[in-house]
Amino acid sequence: MLGWLAGVLWRLWLGQPLTHPIAHTDEDSYLNVARALAGGPGGFSSETPLFRRAGYPLLIAPAYLLGSDFAATYKIIQIVNAAVSALSLPLAYLLARRMFGLGRWAGLAAAFAAATVPAGVFWSLVGMTDAIMAPLLLGWFLAMHWWLRDAGRKRAAVTVGLLTGILYAVHIRGTILLAVYLGFLALALWRRRVPVRLAGLSLVPVALSAALNQAIILWLGDKVHLRGDIVGAGTLEVFTDADRLRVFAGSFGTNVWYMCVVTAGLAGLAWTVSAVEMLRPARDAAFRWTAGLALAGTFAVTAGAALILAGLPGDGDALYSRYVQAFVPFWLLFGVAALINEAALLRKPVLRYTVVPVLLLVAGGLFVAYRLRYAAEHGQRLGYGTFGGPDLITVTAGWARLRPYAGTVIALAGLAVLVLLTRLRALVIPALALIVAANAVTMSVMRDRLVEPLGERFSTPIDLAALGVGPGDRVALGGGMTREGYFVMYHEVYWQDLAHVPAGEPPADVDVVIGRYAPGVTWDGAAYGFVLLQASPKKGQIAVWRRQ
Repeated sequence: MLGWLAGVLWRLWLGQPLTHPIAHTDEDSYLNVARALAGGPGGFSSETPLFRRAGYPLLIAPAYLLGSDFAATYKIIQIVNAAVSALSLPLAYLLARRMFGLGRWAGLAAAFAAATVPAGVFWSLVGMTDAIMAPLLLGWFLAMHWWLRDAGRKRAAVTVGLLTGILYAVHIRGTILLAVYLGFLALALWRRRVPVRLAGLSLVPVALSAALNQAIILWLGDKVHLRGDIVGAGTLEVFTDADRLRVFAGSFGTNVWYMCVVTAGLAGLAWTVSAVEMLRPARDAAFRWTAGLALAGTFAVTAGAALILAGLPGDGDALYSRYVQAFVPFWLLFGVAALINEAALLRKPVLRYTVVPVLLLVAGGLFVAYRLRYAAEHGQRLGYGTFGGPDLITVTAGWARLRPYAGTVIALAGLAVLVLLTRLRALVIPALALIVAANAVTMSVMRDRLVEPLGERFSTPIDLAALGVGPGDRVALGGGMTREGYFVMYHEVYWQDLAHVPAGEPPADVDVVIGRYAPGVTWDGAAYGFVLLQASPKKGQIAVWRRQ
């Protein structure tokens, strides 16, 4: 309980500089849907008809009932995120004890290492589905292991189905995991690992979750208007177009390398153990099948994400790890367990298993470097930004560009240190404490270098309430707004969906206009009978005008 509370408070401190969304436009989309579900005005969503999910907005919708303004609402959302994300600690502890057979103190230390990994912590600071994906996956694997230890348990079967349904309702990744789960069920039934009746029972919550998701979408109707394109044509061409196939391979390989780097090679070690167990079973069925499910789910999502990204226009991203980051805490925990519980989990000395992560790190680093060089030589632009991989950016100090060689060297050094320290039983806890310390330092640097600047960039330049603008006023946005001005003020006007006045005289029912305020592009409200209330020529470049 105290560990969970400490995790909540730590996450709230990390997110303290943020008062408005920073991960545009996906974060805005989830918040707009949540606002609509709470009975407020609708708004836009960057989702596509195929990808629409209501699970996360449903979770945070009550924040719009409790908050009196957007800043208060956003803080409540951060509290909800922190409370759910911090559940990674107790879930990881239970996995460490039950699936990996670690002792009490070693299990607790390993759980802290997994629960503090930046890949799982960063997204809890913002209003994104990723805030809750890591604990959901840890819970899913834990429930699966629980069920497989005694296949006749009804509660375990229902819990697995419930978590599968929630994953489906939260994000398109959940759809991929549902497909993996259905394949798992088919195989388990064929091998007579689970009873037919309980397999069917586990699908009941899945069907109910899918139905609820669709019912919410139908209820919303066009209150939330979609801006995303229908995914289809580009995705289908991936395997028939050489350029798109190249983007697919690049995205897939980069994400595999990324997961190895941010776990200091422990993910690669865990994958090796899982694969060996699939080919030459030596442990109990619950361990083997859970590890297999995790392995299949991870690489299915990695491939699915690469497929989707390759189907989009353009040359892709140098790194876009968001879709796979939720798996990092589990594989870090698995890799740690393999190091410190070697006798129970490994068939051969650990050094033989580390050959695979070393090869993945070296080959992956060379592959990513080649991809970057190839793109530069052919005049292609690979996307690179904060949300592609904030943890990797921080660890490698790659603030301006992706640094594959630095990432590879750092991960190899980390793997060597962990292998050496865990050879002596007395140094196991210090080795795990080193991981926790590295996680904490990484998040602190990330807060200073990424979170705080973004929080300042997307914060309120003008206090509308202080100007007497609030519910009852009909507000419109002018054309040519800066990105900062548009997204901040869009959420500040929380009582309505903002209309737009690209140019000319605003409609008669508009009381207040928030327009661009900069030399040469200032919206002149005085020409239409508006009086200037306040202007912010530097931050946001906006001005607030009220009709006289």
